[in-house]
Amino acid sequence: MSDAAAAGLSYVVISDHQSLAGLSSEAIYNGVVLLVGTEINVDHSHYLVLGINRLIEPNEENPQQVIDQVRNAGGIGYIAHPFEKGSAYIEKGKAYPWKSWPVFNFNGIEIWNYSSHWRGRYPSPLTTLYYFLINRKGAMDSPPREVLQLWDCYNLHAHRLVGIGSSDAHAFPYNLGLFKVRVFSYRYLFRTINTYVVLESELSREYHPARKQIIDALRDGHCYVSFDSLSPGEGFHFYATAGEETVPMGAETVYSKGIKLHVKTPSERSLIRLIHDGSLDRQEIGQELIINPPGPGLYRIEVYYRPRLARPRPWIYSNPIFIR
Repeated sequence: MSDAAAAGLSYVVISDHQSLAGLSSEAIYNGVVLLVGTEINVDHSHYLVLGINRLIEPNEENPQQVIDQVRNAGGIGYIAHPFEKGSAYIEKGKAYPWKSWPVFNFNGIEIWNYSSHWRGRYPSPLTTLYYFLINRKGAMDSPPREVLQLWDCYNLHAHRLVGIGSSDAHAFPYNLGLFKVRVFSYRYLFRTINTYVVLESELSREYHPARKQIIDALRDGHCYVSFDSLSPGEGFHFYATAGEETVPMGAETVYSKGIKLHVKTPSERSLIRLIHDGSLDRQEIGQELIINPPGPGLYRIEVYYRPRLARPRPWIYSNPIFIR
């Protein structure tokens, strides 16, 4: 947990496969809230789960059954790295995609996973070593396009899904051709892809209230994903106002002529992109933006970071606001 504190995290979720052994260790360490969940299934169709106190049996052939059992147990669940591809040079090409579609009644989907995305990017050992030793940021070009399309598709068809991201930190050694290396330390991974929760009040210093605040935010979509290696995502805001009503990410409101969407990013080097019903509506350079939405629909924000000497890079992904 010292690495998490050093990285500036406010919470960490441990989700070992088919294990809840860490539940008794849930607490606040060095200001970091530790939550323990589990990852159900092993060979494929991984399902990240929080909020349960007994294990659910794996079922890779019928993962819908796993989803239903988690929901019945009062937990929340997210499909992990659904289109993972793997690399022939890492674990002999082993990949762990979700193999059963369609499924329903799950809470959300992992739109960006650092370790999963990194391992699927490289066609040769030399390219892999280049991105590992020299240009680690270059590996994360964007969340997989098919994941964003799937996320939007579910939301547009009234199956609301929360988008999350993770480092998927393991910090164990891999064989890269002739080399055996520890592919990224915890301290490094905790500064890559993170999910920020947006709370109505300051995170409690007491464990159980803090745990509830975090789980509620993740369940309700009051959160966003940031590739912190480019620049820390803390301080991003996206919300709607309609009269005296303020509508956060993940929430719903009714369309009116006076409704406005408000965006504020942590950096002036931002390219703000408004996504309406899965398509780019507009984009503007700047740190703040107020938008009058053209009508009802699903609105989310993508922020690209603009380095001084390179192309803009995908950086922050909000959860949507639903305007009906």
